[in-house]
Amino acid sequence: MDIHVVLLVMTLGLPLIFAIVLTLFRERLTRTAGALATLSAGLSLLLVLLQLPALESGLEPTLSMDWVPAAGIGLGLHLDWLAFPFLLVEAAVTFVAMIYAMGYHHTDSRTPYFYALLLVFAVGMGGTTLADDLFLFYICWELMLVASALLILVWGDGEQRGPVALIYFIFTHVGSLLVLVGLLTLFNQAGSDRFAALRGGVTLPPAYVRSLITLFLIGFSVKMAVFPVHFWLPGAHTVAPMPVTIMLAAAMLSMGTYGILRFPFSLFSYEELLPFAVPMMVVGVLSEIYGALMAFAEDDIKRIIAYSSVSQMGYVLFGLGTLTYNGVSGATLHVMYHAIVKGLLFMAVGLVIYATGARRLRDLGGVGRQMPLVAVCAGVGALAIAATPPFGPFDSEWMIFSGAFSTPHTLLTVFAVFGSLLTVGYALWFMGRVFFGPSKVATEKLRRPPLTMVVPTVVLAVLALAAGIYPTPFFNWVARELPLLMGGAW
Repeated sequence: MDIHVVLLVMTLGLPLIFAIVLTLFRERLTRTAGALATLSAGLSLLLVLLQLPALESGLEPTLSMDWVPAAGIGLGLHLDWLAFPFLLVEAAVTFVAMIYAMGYHHTDSRTPYFYALLLVFAVGMGGTTLADDLFLFYICWELMLVASALLILVWGDGEQRGPVALIYFIFTHVGSLLVLVGLLTLFNQAGSDRFAALRGGVTLPPAYVRSLITLFLIGFSVKMAVFPVHFWLPGAHTVAPMPVTIMLAAAMLSMGTYGILRFPFSLFSYEELLPFAVPMMVVGVLSEIYGALMAFAEDDIKRIIAYSSVSQMGYVLFGLGTLTYNGVSGATLHVMYHAIVKGLLFMAVGLVIYATGARRLRDLGGVGRQMPLVAVCAGVGALAIAATPPFGPFDSEWMIFSGAFSTPHTLLTVFAVFGSLLTVGYALWFMGRVFFGPSKVATEKLRRPPLTMVVPTVVLAVLALAAGIYPTPFFNWVARELPLLMGGAW
């Protein structure tokens, strides 16, 4: 077996093995579970980075094996330039979330299960990205849901975790079923579940094409949590343990974008996708504005950042809807930058909650004088989410709006640009209410956060700035995915 294929298998196999070990030997590994899970996540991230030279040299590591040959079902893994940026985001977010969890999570007899499920959650995301067949794609797609729902149900905050986990599971599963119908239709038409067979071309009647694109766009939009299929997100992000919230917001939301790029955008032509351009742009603008307005209306600081995800995914869908080189590449870049910035904001919010014991705006204020480092990190996140140069989201929004202005839909683009002012507004409003003004929490009552929570927060703040100042690697990775989309329309 080729070394690159071994690396591909171990990227998923290593965290899965660690998850099994933590479960089987939980009584002996209770105190070291966090360190072992973090080690596993760090090694997975290293394995992803080690596969970059192969891609740079023109190789695409692939593993293919039969599963149910009589039915044309196989199991395959494949890494290409479309998958790599998303795989890197998932691995990096999982690693920093694991470090953060070591300070956030209180060790008890169930701790090995907690970290094992975090690893399974990560395997679900990585497997979805690397899957080279419909069967494995859907298994991993559902694995994400099952693992994250259990984490919310068992370790979520407050008495509402049961109903929230149920709503999250049912609502996102409905989206998954729409995706499943689309996958089964493709399987029946192609006679194989291999992506290679699908990429080779599947002849479909025009009505099938429109139906499939509709199913995929709606189903994957549920995972993106754009308006109006976002209802699972605020509750899930608010109730989930902070490490899970970080993985949900910074990594799992990107899976919806990946699904849109991997299926309708990879399998159908520009002409077939064109009727869906305006609806995608309209929904993107609505989600952008709605999420920002709801962020203004919230009092819970976790819900404020949660609703900002609804708004930011609106930018992504809007960019995809332009069907232009700049718009689609900007949307993919925005997913990567969103992962960095949203992880940073939730980590900063988690530090505030940990130190003060408060999460309502009415109970907070003046925290910046008491926690200056956290205030600086949160400020970096707020400026970045508002697309202030030189931070990364400025680059991606520039690309999105540039692509949109090259379409005939100028009025929609103007609404999107002016809607971004709302993002600036809630970002500054959030900073002002939490970190400035009179102090409402006595300094002597503040808890000192552990370094395992502080260090990854600072690292993401530095990365948010570095990615904006030197965006070349991100641009290069994304540019190489574009020939794989819409029949190489560019």
